[in-house]
Amino acid sequence: MHHYPPPPPLPPPRPSQQHLDILSADVCGKDKELDVETCQCVCRRGDKTPDCSPNRHFDRNICRCVCSVPPSPSCPQNHVFNKDTCQCTCSRTCPRHQPLNRTKCSCECNESPNKCFLRGRRFHQNTCSCLRPPCEVRRRRCEPGFSFSEEVCRCVPSHWRRLD
Repeated sequence: MHHYPPPPPLPPPRPSQQHLDILSADVCGKDKELDVETCQCVCRRGDKTPDCSPNRHFDRNICRCVCSVPPSPSCPQNHVFNKDTCQCTCSRTCPRHQPLNRTKCSCECNESPNKCFLRGRRFHQNTCSCLRPPCEVRRRRCEPGFSFSEEVCRCVPSHWRRLD
């Protein structure tokens, strides 16, 4: 009878990819995976660094795009620091009749003395609106089928009246 020496021990089995993924998630966190060769946690994207928007760069420590400049504590008045664009943006809100000019970050009147004049009205600076001057002739009686119009200061056919 021949006695053969015992076979050499088998190398340890390589863990399956599924087991590696579970291990990586536990050890490295959700945005990183374990690099088996270096035993280091690395970003899941591997060597592919994603393109970040302007003013941003990819931070390999947290595997995300972050602002290249720190948040500015001194944004101009009516501005706030926007973490998505990494710059100060206008935060002003304006009344309906004064739309926001984002470039200047100011509310601007969309009426003017000339625009009002062309519509037979007067410009009112405080409200940025065109006001109709009062009729000199106060409510007159009109013939049947006609009614007095404050718009034109005279009797007009009743069917011309605006629907409110």
